Amino acid sequence: MPDMLPDGAIALTVPADRSMMLVIRLTTAGVLARARLTVDAIDDVKMAIEEACTLMISQQCPPDALCVEFLRGEHALEIHVHATSGRPCLCGMGPEELEVVRSILTSLTDDARIECAEGRIRNILLTKEL
Repeated sequence: MPDMLPDGAIALTVPADRSMMLVIRLTTAGVLARARLTVDAIDDVKMAIEEACTLMISQQCPPDALCVEFLRGEHALEIHVHATSGRPCLCGMGPEELEVVRSILTSLTDDARIECAEGRIRNILLTKEL
């Protein structure tokens, strides 16, 4: 049976506050359930997204908002986690620490990339095979 995800991107933007994690987790669960992932896979991806959001919020100057975008590809679901901020800031993590985080995120999904620019984490891309 095919998944029931609509074409196009599904995006959620919330204030960059830990109290919004429940909203992010519930939205993620709904999107992944419509993609017909198993309960275990849904739990793993929810955990990865929460870790990605926490990483964004934990930067030295927290962002104003978090955005989580889901995009269904032919064989995979891409999840982009990024933040918006009106002020420049530094991540505060070195390349070794970021690689450990990337490895953890990859273990919960099928692939993870952390994109940094100007010393700030700009985007975290998670991929989950369908």
